[in-house]
Amino acid sequence: MSAVKPHIRILTVAASALMMGMTMTACAEKEPPTTISAREGRDRTVELVFNTAEQLDITGWWPRNGVAAADECIPKSRSGIEHATASYSYDRWAPRGTDHIEDAKRVADYWESLGMTVRTVNPTTHPTVFAEGGPVARAVFDTAAADQSYSVGATAPCSPGDAVTLNDEDEAERDQGKVLPGDEGLVLQDPPQ
Repeated sequence: MSAVKPHIRILTVAASALMMGMTMTACAEKEPPTTISAREGRDRTVELVFNTAEQLDITGWWPRNGVAAADECIPKSRSGIEHATASYSYDRWAPRGTDHIEDAKRVADYWESLGMTVRTVNPTTHPTVFAEGGPVARAVFDTAAADQSYSVGATAPCSPGDAVTLNDEDEAERDQGKVLPGDEGLVLQDPPQ
């Protein structure tokens, strides 16, 4: 038994060294996350939503939920980006099309062409297409949205910045007459009296 112990120690040391080397190699090959500005994320998100809508033979798209807006982002421990606190999201809606399956396929193919990872849920009746990566963090196309509608929406990656400050700065620019990405088609209504 005493002759076996040195061999076990040698094997343990060799296995540890091998595992440490593999871990170091994996860490060296992994690139740090790329950080874009919050405004660049907003612009990419709005562009993806508009370009996705253009893939379909549907008219009447409008920003049902308002302008592109920043929201508080996930904590650093989950995002991997120091001080990542803001992420823009944006969506547009249109009257529901008649060929839900083909429309979902067009959107899925388009998103795949952008390098996004795509999956489709409920593919045989009213599909919903989900995607991650590419120019945005995530996107969704729903052929069975509320009020007999289609919806397409996207969310930008987390970026440094405070969501409240970003939204206040955007509103100040709008107050000065500037049209920001995603403002197109916005229906302004006075509050009820």
